[in-house]
Amino acid sequence: MSTNVQDSAMMICYRECLTNLGKFNGGEDHKILQFINNIERIGRMIDANDGILQCMCTAKLDGEAKRWYENNMSLTQWDSLKSALLERFTTSRSSSKIFEQLKERKQKPDETITSYYDTIITLCQEYDSSMSQKMMISWLENGIKDSLKIQIKRQMKLLPEATRTTQAFLKIAKDEQELQEENPPESEPTPTYMPYFANTVSTTLQQTQKTLEEEPPSTYSSPRFATYGQNKHYESSSKFLKPLMSASHNQASSSQSRPISRPQRPSQTFMNNLQHNQQQNYKSFHPRKQNISQTNPCSICQRMNHRTIECYYKKPNGCYKCGQFDHQIDDCPQVFY
Repeated sequence: MSTNVQDSAMMICYRECLTNLGKFNGGEDHKILQFINNIERIGRMIDANDGILQCMCTAKLDGEAKRWYENNMSLTQWDSLKSALLERFTTSRSSSKIFEQLKERKQKPDETITSYYDTIITLCQEYDSSMSQKMMISWLENGIKDSLKIQIKRQMKLLPEATRTTQAFLKIAKDEQELQEENPPESEPTPTYMPYFANTVSTTLQQTQKTLEEEPPSTYSSPRFATYGQNKHYESSSKFLKPLMSASHNQASSSQSRPISRPQRPSQTFMNNLQHNQQQNYKSFHPRKQNISQTNPCSICQRMNHRTIECYYKKPNGCYKCGQFDHQIDDCPQVFY
């Protein structure tokens, strides 16, 4: 394509963008910084000098802004006109509003990294067009998801000072999000539900029948003083044990020749076994939560959501971190980036 054709195409784009650029009237609904950035962006298409930028800007002034410029016709240079416009139409209320938006802006649960990044960068430029890269990165880290914040900060600190830019932040954030999507955190296993009351009654009746069959009725010895807990436990269990005790008592009476003058109550040994059995049943159906958290970070990327052997960056041969065969990962001198 010849140079003339390229220049013609650029001029067409320039005219189209300049035509679609809205006028700035100085009202609260229009932002002076955004208007100036649009003027400079359109001027870069044709490599416009300061004189052309000054003409473009004054041609798009309207309302209060136009009246203000008519009273300041001495502003013939682009730099002086730009500074005067920013000073005149930038209000402290708008700056404080943008600052509050920056503080309160957090990444939403279903929001992508790119969308969050673009919003924060736009707010930073609106608040201060000359804001440093370090300050922008600080605002980006302030509102990022908690699941990504620590990993991103660790990766950014490993970079040299000169390469810590917003573009590097965006790349690291995307990589970390992809890794988390590929390796979601493991959820704790949920024990199978079983009604405690039904299982306790069933086990208690079985243990009671076994104890009564093993112990003869004559071995019962009542303690002189019973504790409050034992009495309460016996009273709560008696309504379940009465039918079984009666049946066991009849069997014992029929198998032995001597008569029994009164019904037998469970012995103290039986009550102790019954209480111990109920405690064991409670423990078996109320297990403590298993501690499945990982105590040591991955030796390669220092994350906690996987083991070293499952790391995404693991080398297939030799040292898992660098791939050499003359040492193991614990002795590897290489720093992971």
